[in-house]
Order: sequence, then C-alpha cells, then structure tokens
Amino acid sequence: MKLLIIRLSSFGDIIQALGVPHIFKQAFPEAEIHWLVRSDFADLLLAQKRIDKVWSYNRKDGLGGLIRLSRQLAAENFTHVYDAHNNLRSHIVSYFLAPRHFVRRPKNRWRRFLLFQLGHNTFEFPFVGQRSFNEPLEPWTNFTGIPPAPQLDVPHTVHQNLAAVLRPFQPYTALAPSTAWPKKNWPLGHWKKLIENSPNLNFVILGGAQDPECKELERVKRAGPGQTLNMAGRLSWLESCGVVEQAEALVSADTGLLHAADQLGKPAVALIGPTAFGHPARLTSRVAEVDLDCRPCTKDGRGKCTNAVYQKCMVDITPDRVASELAKARAT
Repeated sequence: MKLLIIRLSSFGDIIQALGVPHIFKQAFPEAEIHWLVRSDFADLLLAQKRIDKVWSYNRKDGLGGLIRLSRQLAAENFTHVYDAHNNLRSHIVSYFLAPRHFVRRPKNRWRRFLLFQLGHNTFEFPFVGQRSFNEPLEPWTNFTGIPPAPQLDVPHTVHQNLAAVLRPFQPYTALAPSTAWPKKNWPLGHWKKLIENSPNLNFVILGGAQDPECKELERVKRAGPGQTLNMAGRLSWLESCGVVEQAEALVSADTGLLHAADQLGKPAVALIGPTAFGHPARLTSRVAEVDLDCRPCTKDGRGKCTNAVYQKCMVDITPDRVASELAKARAT
C-alpha cells in the first residue's frame, strides 16, 4: 500500500495537513507514505518521521518540469492518492496517476460564496483547518478527528543549533506579529503595549526578513529586566518551529506558526479576526476574538474591511486581554 499526498504549499496548510500521515499509518501500519511539495518547503517535510519519501517541485521548472515529475510519480504505482491542494498544478499531477483510490480535498467554493458574499454560513464554526484536511480520508481510514499532538517533528539537531542563541532568553514567549495579509494583523500598537506591559518577560520575535512589525517591536523599551530577541528573517521554517517548541507559549494571529504550536501541543494565544478558517484545533491553544456581525469576512485575509472601524475585529482584542490569556497559557 502506497499513498501520495499532494500539498505543494503554503506553510500553514502543510502544517495543518501533518495529521494525514499519522491517520493513514494508524489505519495501515505497513503503508508507504510519499508527499509532493514545493521545493522551498521540502526541508520541513524531510524532517517528518511518518513520511517515507518527499518529492519536491521547483516553480522555476515550469509546466514542463511538472509534467516530467508527474511521469516519475506515475512510475511509483501509488495505490492511494490524496490531492490535498486542489489547484491547477495538483490536477495536472493527478491526471498522470492511475491509483485504485483517489480523493481530493474540496474547495467548497459555493459555500464560501454564501458566507463571504451573502453572509450565510453553512460551515461549522469555529472551522478547524486540521479537521478539513483529515475528513476526506474517512472512507479509507474511518477517522475524522484530530490526532493527538505532536504531529510536527522538530529534530534534536535543530534544537542544538538554536541552543546558544536562545539560552540567554530562556524562558521566553514567542511572538509572530506579521501575517501574509495585513487585514488579519493585530495592530502594531497593541503588540508594543503587550511587550511594554510585560516588563519581566522575555520575547523572541519570529517572522520574515521584510516584516516591518518585527523590527519595530525589537525597539520597544521596558522598565523591567525582560529582553526581546528579533529572529525574523534569520531562520528556516523548521528552525522557527524549533523556537516555538522551546517557548513557554506563542502569541500569534492566523499564521502558519500558530498552527505549528497547535501541532506541537504548545500553549498558544490565537488572535482570530476576519478569517474564517484559521482556528486552532487543540485545547492548548486559547482563542482571543470578538463577536461581530461582519466576521468572518475572508478566507485568508484578502479583501476590504467593511466595518466602520477598520479592523475592528482585531482592534477590539485588547493588549490587556491578550496579556491575561498569555498568563493562563504560560501556566499550563
């Protein structure tokens, strides 16, 4: 028995789909599991113990490269193929394969139209992305829940490489202040107040090299002995997961690192605003959100804010509330 999972990107979706290998191996212990992913995320999957082989696709190879790779995959004779991406590239790959069993994760475009355009919600709420990746496998595995944590493997060597940098800041709370779409960002002023009002805590900031929020938060001054370390742009995806795993807790909006903490079983405070599909799955994650008629209004943070107060769903999540949730998270 041989399964191919097709999920090319992005970081957060790949993280949320990591329960799939566990579920399949639980049902079929002798199964061989392969994963097709974009080359810039391959290192993350190569570290996962439940995945037997990682196939990577480089976007620079274009359509010709994708077709050549698809023919290679066809020669593997997969018995099961799970298209967990459901886009043009994954459809091209699927076309070349002839498995006995095939399933595709639905996009639910009509239900999304009803929700985001007409305000009529037919989804479960909160919508848990991890569950949506697991459900299509139910006909094969008879399992639709959330596998026990951890589902994300961070090798010991990663922690060894981080040790010298992180040791002076232990214990610390990890912060992920930037998201792919600004509409789901927690206001920068709120992040600053959270740090300023926590003078005795150490913080490690995670993000991309070009994220302006990370640089701004590094400059926040406090009265107490707490320190702030900006690691934005200095780490791989896997190393960032390592920082989260060593943290007391994580504070994050709807980002891949939030789902990494969730898959690691680490305490987290999830700042959930306009997005419909970013809720974490586990009780170790505490959700801070406000009840507004206009939310959720977007799948992933794209689009305009229709509220008279821009980003009211994020603005009304106060720093004091997050500080209180963080204290509870750190105590677990």
